[in-house]
Amino acid sequence: MAKKRYIISDEEQQKVSEPVADYASAMTTPIPAQITVNIEDASMLKEIKRAISMIRGVVSVEKSPAMKSYERARADVKAGRVVECMDKEDFFAKLGL
Repeated sequence: MAKKRYIISDEEQQKVSEPVADYASAMTTPIPAQITVNIEDASMLKEIKRAISMIRGVVSVEKSPAMKSYERARADVKAGRVVECMDKEDFFAKLGL
C-alpha cells in the first residue's frame, strides 16, 4: 500500500509550529457537569435542593418539570432519534439484519 505524501507550505508549517497562547488555561479550566435527580415525593423537593446546594462545588440547583412521555417522544423526533419503517422487514433491513 502506497503512502500518501502531503506537501505543506512554509506558511502552513509556521502556523502549526506556533504555540497556542491559551493552551495552559484550556488544560486547567474545569468543565462543568450536570446531574439529574428524580424524586418520587415532591414534598421533599425543598429539603433536597437545600441539601444539595450545601455540597462544596455545587454552583446552582434548579427545578425543571418532568417531561411526559409524549413530550419525550416529540423531543426524540425533533432530535432525529426516530426511524420510520414501513413494516418489520423494513425495520430489520435498516438494522442490517
